Amino acid sequence: MHEIRIECPEIFDYEKCLDYLKRDENEVLFEVEDHKIYRAINLDGERLLMCIYYHHHYLIVEILNDVSVNPALTEKIIAYIEEWFDFSADLSSFYQYGRKNEILKPLIQELYGLRLIRIPNLFEAISWGIIGQQINLTFAYQLKKRLVQTYGEKITYNHKAYYIHPTVEVIANVSVQELMDLKFSRRKAEYLIDIAKRMHSQMLSKDMLLDIEDTNEIERTLIKNRGIGPWTAHYVMMRALGVQDAFPIGDVGLQNALKDILNLGKKPSKEQMLSLNEGWHEWSSYATFYIWRAPHIQN
Repeated sequence: MHEIRIECPEIFDYEKCLDYLKRDENEVLFEVEDHKIYRAINLDGERLLMCIYYHHHYLIVEILNDVSVNPALTEKIIAYIEEWFDFSADLSSFYQYGRKNEILKPLIQELYGLRLIRIPNLFEAISWGIIGQQINLTFAYQLKKRLVQTYGEKITYNHKAYYIHPTVEVIANVSVQELMDLKFSRRKAEYLIDIAKRMHSQMLSKDMLLDIEDTNEIERTLIKNRGIGPWTAHYVMMRALGVQDAFPIGDVGLQNALKDILNLGKKPSKEQMLSLNEGWHEWSSYATFYIWRAPHIQN
């Protein structure tokens, strides 16, 4: 068993991150058990089963399956974990900024050390964004599970299967009817396959998007792709690209959380959302992520 130690940022609360990761029992791409995270991934063709846990300000990553972990692969694993937990973000700056805001101030106090949990795989992030459009979260997780278990790779360890998200190559060659058989709508099936084909042909890539510095230009580039509207674009910018000022204004969960926080009679209007965003615009992504957690810390 190969072990890797990753030093955590000064501001980091592993338990708060675990609480987020445990938010739905139907999650199929990782599992939290006894304060440990089990996740299977494919890093440039190398299939890995990781067990991740916290010990004395380090994340310990154990590679459970039989694979040769050389220095180059070790660097890729560290980069993946650091991106997943958004270790590059300067939370002290966000907290300094957010403590001046009446909505964020109590959330920062309750969620201190929570990192914005990212989705390093761009296709996984876009797929989840498309799957979640206009349906409830429970059904979205069911669709995701069917997609992953049908078309993803798996690693079996101790008689248990750990799944890896399907690649663009696989989904690009799936038919619309096959996805509809999994209870995807025709439109969502078409969107997923179209995105997979565009990514497979390098018409869309993570590197391409990361090379764009302007947030509005990233959004424009994303929404040129069928199936990606403004909400999905900002969700992907937040979760996959690490854009700090993404703001998914049409997100129902965000609107409902703000409605409760502000004791409004109805969900805030687009104009109210834009006005609120002015108060945290430099850190819109983190503000959104913390507001999403508000109902969970108030219950």
